[in-house]
Amino acid sequence: MSKSKLRKKRSKALYIDSEVSSDKLQDDITCKGCFKEFESNRVPKILHCLHNLCSECINMSIELNTDKNKVLCPTCKNHCVGKDAETFRTHSYVQILADVAQCYRGQLSGNLKCIGCSNVAGLRCLTCNENYCQEHTDFHVRSRATSHHKVLSFKQILNAPLLVSTIKREEFCPTHKKKMAEFFCFTCKLAICTVCALSNHKNCVYEELSIAVSALKQKFDNVKPAFNRKAYHLKKQQATLDTTMKQLEGDFGHSMANVSDVTDRIMRQLRQRESAMNLEVEDHRKDSQGELRIHQSLVENKIANIESGVDFVDTVFEFWSPLEVLTVENDIMKRLTELTAEPEEFSCESVKPKPYDLPPDLETNVVEAVGFLENGAMPKPENNGTDSLENGDCAKKIEC
Repeated sequence: MSKSKLRKKRSKALYIDSEVSSDKLQDDITCKGCFKEFESNRVPKILHCLHNLCSECINMSIELNTDKNKVLCPTCKNHCVGKDAETFRTHSYVQILADVAQCYRGQLSGNLKCIGCSNVAGLRCLTCNENYCQEHTDFHVRSRATSHHKVLSFKQILNAPLLVSTIKREEFCPTHKKKMAEFFCFTCKLAICTVCALSNHKNCVYEELSIAVSALKQKFDNVKPAFNRKAYHLKKQQATLDTTMKQLEGDFGHSMANVSDVTDRIMRQLRQRESAMNLEVEDHRKDSQGELRIHQSLVENKIANIESGVDFVDTVFEFWSPLEVLTVENDIMKRLTELTAEPEEFSCESVKPKPYDLPPDLETNVVEAVGFLENGAMPKPENNGTDSLENGDCAKKIEC
């Protein structure tokens, strides 16, 4: 898991103090399985893949894993064989750092007491792993038996955690508790004292601790160049991937800009086509209205003629004398016959306005134009200077 993801998952409450906290320190003392700091009940263990995991996460992983006696490492996703947390070695360096972090919090809150009195402890002996106040620290370093011990404040240790690894801690024989472990038995994989070497392990293969460590370091130094070459090639691949990622981001931004540009051009073409079609609809409306007004005028004239003839006849019978009425009888009957017998020149159905029909090839033209735009080319305009989406009378309207 990357450090950025770990920082996102890790709670801000885990930070010890603004003066001593760092991402490296927090990563060292934080379990990558539960993202909690290592404690006495969450002991840091070293898996076979050389990654750390707390004892609680190890036991839980073994219980949940369908393939028993296997632990899934959350960092590299490899499985490590072990029946429980005690199968794996404790990471003493990380355990001391986590313990010092807890003690530093105790010092700040005033709850951490000196091992020799009730005063607040602020210093740690890295040799015997005990906490002291200033008074007992002075006594500790003046004592002949412990004068060679390294005593530092919690803040000094957390600001320079590598100091922990440089302190030579006294290792005791697991069989003879009071005797120093001076040898390492390769047969039993165990640190032993001189008495054990001459008795219980006399038939085993063992070597002095310093010589065994030097031999192991020499082996590591022999294979280290291969690791460095592998790391170099991996870093080159990482650099290539980073460059590709940046190029991808640039291409993505360019593609988004192209999409936006194509969309704008398509919408501009559609808006132009919409304006042209609106002009067509408006001209169609004007033509239809003009035709209807002509027929309206004809009908109004006919109505006026009929009404004027009827009014004239009514006036004649009402105000004229009988002799005068009879003298115009033939004219009246002739005119009335003409008005009533005049044939209709049109029917209402014939002047019913026709709806505006969209051009049948409109969608095809739009799709073709969109295809031109997506391919990065604009269709050539026609000789009349109109857009490729416009044709016929519509094109003339735009030109006007």
